[in-house]
Amino acid sequence: MQLPVIAICGRPNVGKSTLFNVLAKRKVAIVDPTSGVTRDRISTVVEIEGKYCELIDTGGVGLVDEQNLEPYVLHQVKAALQKATIILFMVDVKEGIMPLDQTVADMLREYQEKVVLIANKTDYPALEMEKDKFRKLGFSEPVCVSALERTGINDLRDILREKMEDFPDQGYKSVAMKIAVVGKPNAGKSTLINYLAQEDRMIVSELPGTTRDSVDVYFEKDGMMFIAIDTAGMKRKKNVNTNVEFYSQHRAQRSIRRADVVLFLLDATSDISRVDKELANYIIEEHKPVIICINKWDLAKQTSPEAYERYISKMLPGLYYAPISFITAKTGKKVFSTLDLARSIYKQAVQKISTGELNRVIRKLVEQEARPSHGTKQAKIFYTTQTSVLPPTFLFFVNDPTLFSDYYRRYLAAGIRESLGFPEIPIKMQFKKRKRRDLDELGEPREKEDEEEMEVSEPEKKKPPKRIEKKSPAESEEEMAEEEIDFDGDSDMDDSDMDDSDMDEEMEDSDLYEDEE
Repeated sequence: MQLPVIAICGRPNVGKSTLFNVLAKRKVAIVDPTSGVTRDRISTVVEIEGKYCELIDTGGVGLVDEQNLEPYVLHQVKAALQKATIILFMVDVKEGIMPLDQTVADMLREYQEKVVLIANKTDYPALEMEKDKFRKLGFSEPVCVSALERTGINDLRDILREKMEDFPDQGYKSVAMKIAVVGKPNAGKSTLINYLAQEDRMIVSELPGTTRDSVDVYFEKDGMMFIAIDTAGMKRKKNVNTNVEFYSQHRAQRSIRRADVVLFLLDATSDISRVDKELANYIIEEHKPVIICINKWDLAKQTSPEAYERYISKMLPGLYYAPISFITAKTGKKVFSTLDLARSIYKQAVQKISTGELNRVIRKLVEQEARPSHGTKQAKIFYTTQTSVLPPTFLFFVNDPTLFSDYYRRYLAAGIRESLGFPEIPIKMQFKKRKRRDLDELGEPREKEDEEEMEVSEPEKKKPPKRIEKKSPAESEEEMAEEEIDFDGDSDMDDSDMDDSDMDEEMEDSDLYEDEE
């Protein structure tokens, strides 16, 4: 993907990340008064006045911190400058020219034609008079903006659009899949991202906690565009001590929610920790397709893949469905085969099953296992439909959701997985009470009033169900009074985002599993 590249550069704390978020129209980079929050190159694809470009935020030149990462940050800054089509050199109009501003100006001298000087923090008109002092830096007329107050941004957009005119527009290739790379500090996340991108895209250090932001890294493979999201290493809540660490943890969780597939990195040289378990639980709660990646496998001399799989099964039982990949990110061993595996489980997660096929499978499952009951009342399923993908979500219309035991629900989930092609991903199931009058409204066939239950014969002996041109039952239903079950974890999920109108409109005129009471 060849897009114009706009890199934002400057000393620490002049407002680079704030401007980045304003141009991106969303909060991508962490913004905090603490100097030197941004370390890696943070990038995203944005549209500016009808033209797509890659926008890059860089760490502050001259960063001084306790981890001595200045050389690594400077390396990332220089890589961004070499790649850039346009460089936004940011200064603070309130503070005037500082020694580090001159240092940045000297570094940018060889890119003179690319540089646009941005006088940031021009929060009120009187400050525009201060911009002239920055002419001595040797660049073009400063553009006055206030990233915080959003003033001067439209003028800046016009300037950027004009400068991109001569750049060949090769179009924006849509992203095939977003992959979040998560794990505890120092599990090898940035090393894995760098190998996928085939460049030193992320700062890699033996010091834990080097990555703070969640960073989108674009890369191509087999003609498709992917985003790999590097995240801050997850910590136990009691060990999150600063605002920056809090934001980092929050962004890591948000990256999991954004992702299509999660690569969950475990360090083969250390035991599975409480942090690993908490992270696994969060992935389960979000119902994300996940691959458990055992990194640094070349250093695990005292175990075998089979033994480690048994260990994972014992320590992370909620991820029983997840495929496992043994990799060495540093050398790239099995990294791209893991990407192929991610593509495979993504296909499972976006699969849509027709209502007819789904109901035939459910009917067969109902025939094969005794249904739960309470007293004289037995659990009955009228019909089922798939309401969404990522994760695949199935809505069961039943006589009473409380009659369906955990065991029976797990049985139904296992049957759906085995029969319909979801062996390696989480699924969600919801149970909704369906009354007689609802069935009448849908035009369901009514049996004799005194007939409690229809007889179920072998599916192949039944006549094919007749199609009816009606909207999904969920579309005409009042607010859902349902009980939701999570088969892939212990946490209850909030499904307020599940809209009945997404339901497959092609419903079976039933051959119902059960007649209504």
